[in-house]
Amino acid sequence: MPIGDWEIPVLGKNATIAVLVQTHILIATFILGAIIIAPAAEYLGLITKQPRYERFARSLARFVVLLFASGSALAITFVLALITLFPIFFSYLQNIFFWVFLVEAFMFLAVIIILYAWYNVWDKLAYRKSLHVVFGFVAGAIGLLQMTMINAIASYMLTPAEAPATEVGQTFLNPTFIPLNMHRFVGNLSYAGFLIAGWAAWRYLRSVREDDREYYDWMGHWGMIWGFGFLILQPVIGYGYLKAIRESSPEAFNVIMLGDKSWLFNLLMLELAVMGIASVAYFVHRLRFAVRPMPAFRNMAVGALGFTALFSALNLIPSNASLVPQLGLVFADGEDTLIPLGAMYPWKYIGLIGMMLVGFFIIALYLKATAEGFHWGRSSRWSQWALMVSAVTVVLTMMTMGYTRETARRLDNDPGYLIYNCITLEQEIVQEGCPGATDR
Repeated sequence: MPIGDWEIPVLGKNATIAVLVQTHILIATFILGAIIIAPAAEYLGLITKQPRYERFARSLARFVVLLFASGSALAITFVLALITLFPIFFSYLQNIFFWVFLVEAFMFLAVIIILYAWYNVWDKLAYRKSLHVVFGFVAGAIGLLQMTMINAIASYMLTPAEAPATEVGQTFLNPTFIPLNMHRFVGNLSYAGFLIAGWAAWRYLRSVREDDREYYDWMGHWGMIWGFGFLILQPVIGYGYLKAIRESSPEAFNVIMLGDKSWLFNLLMLELAVMGIASVAYFVHRLRFAVRPMPAFRNMAVGALGFTALFSALNLIPSNASLVPQLGLVFADGEDTLIPLGAMYPWKYIGLIGMMLVGFFIIALYLKATAEGFHWGRSSRWSQWALMVSAVTVVLTMMTMGYTRETARRLDNDPGYLIYNCITLEQEIVQEGCPGATDR
């Protein structure tokens, strides 16, 4: 049997890798966001003396410690599957990123040690709280360094540097390395925040004790600040990331923005619209329960909700009548039937920038009200459903974005690449200048 010529029943080896990677990313992304949010909450509890922050931080730390084992097992399984199913590709990848893999291994060990130590000495350092908070932030910093190592590989696969593998600096700092790191750092915090808010909403609806209802109502608010607060940064960061892809891997950019997979952008805009509208509607509702009545703020928030819906609708208009050709959703003359309001310039730019500016406005209003305080435990059921819908939608958004980035290299299988313009899905070197090619 040729090396790596294995076929997985039903799924196939490509889908097997995709399932393992996507599941691992959904878990790992939450962990990376949570080990920043939890120490931040512990620090706020230290300076404000509000016990709910301490309760939240400790509960989240306990959950992260339990979840870390599952994420690690999936990561190891993925690496073993990659070595088994794509051994030639993995050997070239290892030759190019030997130092990255080595640092990643030590970072993995370091984050385990610090994370578990942070949780296990919680009570022992109760009277040295500042030191304990530092432990938490160190765990978060190591997690970010670990993510940086992985992003070097992921970004290189889509936009490889035009330099030999021996040029470690250029290989590491490939064209999309920095935009991808910014995108994922902000995304980690937003993703974790929305999931925390969704879980809090679920517990709020099931709670019968007044103190629990107050705590979970506050927890939903806390998660939403992180979720929506970092979501509104994504349009400008995402634009920078797409611009870097267009300049470095134009064929891949055309696949996801102009080709048969361009419907993925509209799907992302739909998911962004759901999260944006649900979040702003939640903020409007919460302003009713401010300790100091703020009718002017609430009226402005209602206006912001209307503008959010308007800009979201602008983003959802397709550029032509070929909506999802793979499913037969093609109307009129398909790609030849252009929709003026669906053009990227200027309408999509207006929609994205508008959503971001309105988002900054509403979060500023809400944080101002937060400084005055809220009455907790009085939220309506529909507001909690808005949090849960946002949590489900952010998971779907993560899956959509992951599929979009990875499918870009496939170029509709004409040919498909594991490393763009370098190694095909069949693990063949197709370009003489491909890093590692001269090592054969």
